[in-house]
Amino acid sequence: MFKKTLHITLFFSAFGFLLLLSILLLVTDVTFFKVLLISSLIGIILFFTSQILLDKFIFGRMNLLFDKILNITYERKVLNLLEDPFDLIDSKVNIYLEKQEKEEETLNEQQKFRREYIGNIAHELKTPIFTAQGYILTLLDGGLEDERINRDYLKRADKSIERIIDLLDDLDLITKLDSGEFPLEIETFDLVQLCNEVIDSLELKGKERDIKIGYLRVPKRQVFVDADRNRIFQVLSNLIVNAIKYGRDGGSVDISFNIMSEQYVLVEVIDDGLGIDEDNLLKIFQRFYRVDKSGGRKFGGSGLGLSIVKHILEAHEQTLNVNSKVGVGSTFSFTLKLA
Repeated sequence: MFKKTLHITLFFSAFGFLLLLSILLLVTDVTFFKVLLISSLIGIILFFTSQILLDKFIFGRMNLLFDKILNITYERKVLNLLEDPFDLIDSKVNIYLEKQEKEEETLNEQQKFRREYIGNIAHELKTPIFTAQGYILTLLDGGLEDERINRDYLKRADKSIERIIDLLDDLDLITKLDSGEFPLEIETFDLVQLCNEVIDSLELKGKERDIKIGYLRVPKRQVFVDADRNRIFQVLSNLIVNAIKYGRDGGSVDISFNIMSEQYVLVEVIDDGLGIDEDNLLKIFQRFYRVDKSGGRKFGGSGLGLSIVKHILEAHEQTLNVNSKVGVGSTFSFTLKLA
């Protein structure tokens, strides 16, 4: 009936004023002016008294509710007495419930991510472990004495163990990058020289599929940047290895430099491979995600390469971008600060 506390206090003040006025007029001989004055004073006293009591027992209790139950900070003001306390409670409770709902959604997403993450780790570890175990069991069952297979099986088991170690190293690195516990060692170095080292280190891997690794345009001068040299080496290595994995036999992988301004150089890794469709472009930076599952298995890898690249570049306050067209190829690009 009364939507605001002001309505309540005004009603009771007016009721008290009229009641007192009627009583005084009926039972006393005091003049009407004096009766009106006394009733008005009593009405005013009733108004302010009821306001104080409502503020204490309604808004005081609301403060207790908000602070201790809903954990919402609520500041009392005189003007709040003009508000509808029930609408105020309803709005504050709705805000609280919306906040709780968002927190619950975030928690569910985190739990889902953890489940998928643990499942992916278990899946990635299981394959090389079972493979190595199979070779070792074969050797224990008599293959160790067979000179035709003993060394070969030991080498294969060793490769499976190396894959496990690489996966664990990648997991350790990405965990440190996530937590910010992996400080960068910024130094000034020649980016062209670093790219030459990366190309030399991956030349044999490229030759396995007759893929040439080189420059789109051979740099005519040195390009000095400020960055973590080892991590940028890892960035370029991962991008080129990915290009080889999902490239086409007899294709090419090229590195390109473009000076964007006095502050930044744009580095691009360009391939003429299978390309990536739009649906997969949104997912390729997810951990353990592979565009081509069979291709990823055939050429190895942990499925963490692009995620690590993204984290390293973000640690440098740079971003990793990709443009791709199915059947044409892909271009991964990022910027670095010039020295």
